[in-house]
Amino acid sequence: METIKPTKGTRLHTFFLRYLLFLSLGVILLVVLLICLTMFALSTNFVLPANYAETQISLSRDRIASSSSVTDEIIPDLVDYAIFSKDGQFLSGNLTEKESFKAWAAMKKEQAQGINQFYSFIERENEICILRYYLVPQYRSEVLRKYFPNPQLLDILLFIVGVVTLATVLAIHFGRNLKKKMFGLQEAIEKIQNQNLDFTINTSGIREIDEISISLEHMREALNSSLKQQWESEHTRREQISALAHDLKTPLTIIRGNAELLQDTEQDDIQREYNDYILKNTMEIEKFTKELIDLSKMEKNIVREKTNVKTDAFMIEVEDQMRALSLEKKLQVDVQKEMLPALILIDEARFYRAILNVIANAVEHAPENGKVTLTVQGAADIIQFTVVDSGYGFSQRDLNEATKQFYRGDSSRNAGNHHGMGLYIAQSIIQSHDGTLLIANDLSAGGGKVTITIPTDFALA
Repeated sequence: METIKPTKGTRLHTFFLRYLLFLSLGVILLVVLLICLTMFALSTNFVLPANYAETQISLSRDRIASSSSVTDEIIPDLVDYAIFSKDGQFLSGNLTEKESFKAWAAMKKEQAQGINQFYSFIERENEICILRYYLVPQYRSEVLRKYFPNPQLLDILLFIVGVVTLATVLAIHFGRNLKKKMFGLQEAIEKIQNQNLDFTINTSGIREIDEISISLEHMREALNSSLKQQWESEHTRREQISALAHDLKTPLTIIRGNAELLQDTEQDDIQREYNDYILKNTMEIEKFTKELIDLSKMEKNIVREKTNVKTDAFMIEVEDQMRALSLEKKLQVDVQKEMLPALILIDEARFYRAILNVIANAVEHAPENGKVTLTVQGAADIIQFTVVDSGYGFSQRDLNEATKQFYRGDSSRNAGNHHGMGLYIAQSIIQSHDGTLLIANDLSAGGGKVTITIPTDFALA
């Protein structure tokens, strides 16, 4: 497989500087656009210049000074006014009383400029006219002046909104571009997580990302080599276990046959006792050997064909075997069935083995004269088998490890006559049926509870 080679691509900081460059150019263009719009508004008199009121006051000064009375009609647009007598008594105007005396105080202090406003003072025959105005651009339209911020403030708001919008659009664009360049790296990590090591990482064009890709490629090669060794070792181990199990069958058969022949001969009590030990343990080794052979077959992932099985006939076989397993301990057997489909699509022999392994586990841990319950429930898309015993239940360690290979449980539940592969084999079979096996404790019975669920979307109801 071709290995990725170092590239002379773009540096990551260059990629981000490019974003800043586009943002800066965008801000400059935005400023130029706002200036052009402002100049156009001023040239068409849609917006009045900042000194418009001041200019109008200069043109109207003589008229205001010589007029018999000051009315709103002779006051320039965008200008407010107040008329005082010579001794400071407010006479008229459109300024409020508070604003008027503020204007009078400014005149007394000879201050033509306030914090954000300006004043102009005109001497009349027996009166003083004080004009207040602002040096800011204003709309010509009175409606716009009433409902919109002044053009200067509007320009600032438009600039802020424009910069935020521009930064967001560019960030989304460059973010997508960066995500696209990192897609190969992300895809490679996901494949490694799934132990799929047959892939090649494409270059992204960004030097730092490609350097990470090179390191990831080296890790992939090392991991691939390590996993191949592990898989080969596992395969060898399975073959050795399978060969050993098969090799044990012949001498065990011979031992068992001779022990059974010895039973027919004349023996004293001690000899018969020893002969029974031989037979009992030979049968135990044969059982363990059979489990090893079954386990070896399963681990080879041999594809078995599923067939439509009649649910009622399958359940009769399971129930009969369940009652047979329970005879020795004189257990009460309770089988409950609800809404079962007519057919289920399963590998009958293996699924039957999985169900019996779970039932055998429950029988083993139920006390003498106890109870084992099997509940089978059908639903729209699943069928569920629940086995409950009246024993002491699973310990916390059992709940975590009961389905692990060769786990024999703690001493309180372990009867000593199993090899820790029953639930492991059952779970492997259930998983091959796209189902689940869950272990818990039943609150009502107090014993262990194992629930098997398989989908029935492939079943013919």
